[in-house]
Amino acid sequence: MLLEQADLAGHRLDPEGLNRPLDDYTAEAIADYVAYRHRRWPNSTNPHLLISRNTATTTTAVGTFWMDRLVKDLPVGVDRLRQDRILEEALASGADPLHLAHVFSLGAKASLRYTSAVSPSDAEQAPNTPR
Repeated sequence: MLLEQADLAGHRLDPEGLNRPLDDYTAEAIADYVAYRHRRWPNSTNPHLLISRNTATTTTAVGTFWMDRLVKDLPVGVDRLRQDRILEEALASGADPLHLAHVFSLGAKASLRYTSAVSPSDAEQAPNTPR
């Protein structure tokens, strides 16, 4: 995700054209990280939100190894967090496979696998679904 895709003042994230609301807790965490990033690497021109000592002087994104090390002491890994996020979105979107495919860049099989994991009754009762 690029730094410019985080609109902290407007409480929005806009990765790859997907304009999403940002809760207060996450907005504060991102703002704290951005402040840290500017203190640690004040002259970095890397456009990505997350950078490391290796990427601060380049324009490349941090790799999966860096992300895995970042969360290694958590009870779940990055892949599990992504899966949970996709299932949450499946519930909120009424188990729409096209929506999941677009939002998460999933193929047809993966998108259908996630939507089939969410029963229609679960999708109807999702907390973010208008009733």
